[in-house]
Amino acid sequence: MVEVEFGGKEAVTSEGCPIAKWVIRRSSNEEKYLVIYRRRAGHVCYATLLVTGIVSWEGINFDQAKEAYIFLTSVLSQWGVPTQRQCSKNEKKTCRCQGDDPETCGASFTFGCSWSLFYDACKFGRSVNARKFKLADGSKEAELEDFLEDLTTNVGAQYQRLAPLAFSNQTRYDATASACRIGRNSSGKPFSGVTACVDFCTHSHYDRHNMDDGATVVVTLLGDCVRPRPFGEEQLHVLPLYQMPTGGERQAGVYLNEKYASSSSDVNSSNGLNGLSSSSSLS
Repeated sequence: MVEVEFGGKEAVTSEGCPIAKWVIRRSSNEEKYLVIYRRRAGHVCYATLLVTGIVSWEGINFDQAKEAYIFLTSVLSQWGVPTQRQCSKNEKKTCRCQGDDPETCGASFTFGCSWSLFYDACKFGRSVNARKFKLADGSKEAELEDFLEDLTTNVGAQYQRLAPLAFSNQTRYDATASACRIGRNSSGKPFSGVTACVDFCTHSHYDRHNMDDGATVVVTLLGDCVRPRPFGEEQLHVLPLYQMPTGGERQAGVYLNEKYASSSSDVNSSNGLNGLSSSSSLS
């Protein structure tokens, strides 16, 4: 379990692009879960601690992850229709985080139902025939749909086990609009859509239409070329407004020395990034 606190200021580069000052990594294969939590200022009740995120290092097994990576990278690179997202660039729209070549740049693909920021309504509200799993080659859509239905079913089962209350909140009315849900979970379908990002640098954004008291589930699939530092590149999910505790009785020097003295850490001189392996010292 790792404690974080609200930083009050977003961690970004000079261009306004996301940056991680601290990186929490898996300490070993024996570690199965990581819980990130924060304290609510001024509270001493049972809800003083709020869980910011739960990481299941093996959310889906290796064989399923390998199959998903191969299938999605193959299908999306050939027939995917990228979604134009406001979070693809910095605020001034001047960054090159996704790359310049439209054939190889980072891309985001959206499937299933979602709310349209442009229509301020269901994105299929004006569609005669809704293609929820739209691809450039329509003959491949059924296969993609079947695959994502299976994937969300497996992930939904993990979600129900790790965060049962949030799962219950998201499935309370799923029967009311079952056509807008994906997955085959007999106990409920918490998801309505899937966003698949391929080498896509998502800039800081706020999802306005997430369900209250629910959760967003992120499945990270890594290729063979992606390895943790210092061996190569890695993929990060950044919480831009949070930082390691620094105030009050948990002052930086004392807290970090006590909690992280035995953990492996490194500093990237290019961005001041600190590495941290979550280990038994993080209790």
